[in-house]
Amino acid sequence: MEVIDACMLLDFYGQLLTERMRSLMELHYAEDMSLAEIAEQEDISRQAVYDSIHRGIKSLMDYESKLGLIERFTNQQQAVQEAVVALENKEYVTAHTVLTELMNTL
Repeated sequence: MEVIDACMLLDFYGQLLTERMRSLMELHYAEDMSLAEIAEQEDISRQAVYDSIHRGIKSLMDYESKLGLIERFTNQQQAVQEAVVALENKEYVTAHTVLTELMNTL
């Protein structure tokens, strides 16, 4: 999994994980620590770190597949960018349409 994707999942759903699992995942993805470094710091085995991180990723991906918050957020960002471009190009009808559709999704 890409670091950026894992960090997004943690930002949106990290509070749904156990404190321990979230902490290990943040050390690995946000702090860029290796599994061995985390294991040494936390005084656990490298395998325990690996298992916890992979269970966490699976849980986070399950939350996203059920709730779709990241997909919704990404779509809203794209709509705002499209509206800004339309306004810069003085395409006011297009901007109005995009913003109206965006408001209907909120």
